[in-house]
Amino acid sequence: MTARRQGRSWTGPTLWALAIIPEILLGALAVWLAGRHGPALVAMLINLLVALRFGMTLRPGAVPLITRYARCDRMGLPAECEGYTRRLTAAWTGLLAGFALLHALALTDLWSTAAVGRWQAAVVMGVFLGEHALRSLVMPQLGIATPWRTFAAIWQASTRRGEHPHAA
Repeated sequence: MTARRQGRSWTGPTLWALAIIPEILLGALAVWLAGRHGPALVAMLINLLVALRFGMTLRPGAVPLITRYARCDRMGLPAECEGYTRRLTAAWTGLLAGFALLHALALTDLWSTAAVGRWQAAVVMGVFLGEHALRSLVMPQLGIATPWRTFAAIWQASTRRGEHPHAA
């Protein structure tokens, strides 16, 4: 059975991949134009954009981003667990906005961009992995949460077509 017949499309991931090319080029241009502050500027902008991506889904009537992904998990998402995914979406929004602020401070030479980047990598990885352990404890009915299941759900959410797992 083809991907199209299963209700999936490669259009979304393909367009996403194509969108990255101009972003990389624009990022390189920003680094070049901003000189030594370029990396901090790019890191700040990327964190702001991703925080906005998460945050915009928290508007009234919208489906939080992590809720969208969790609905595509092979174990599903019981209605009583949607508050957890909303709070988790809000937490990621705040975390990424905070790192955008730290990278903005690096523009003023208050912090080292490299140090903020290393700290961000460690914190984001710790929060991501720690959340999986917490989710396994808080929602045992969904089985053991793993990063692989999360990535599969994100992929599923981005490739579904016809069905609307994102709708409320």
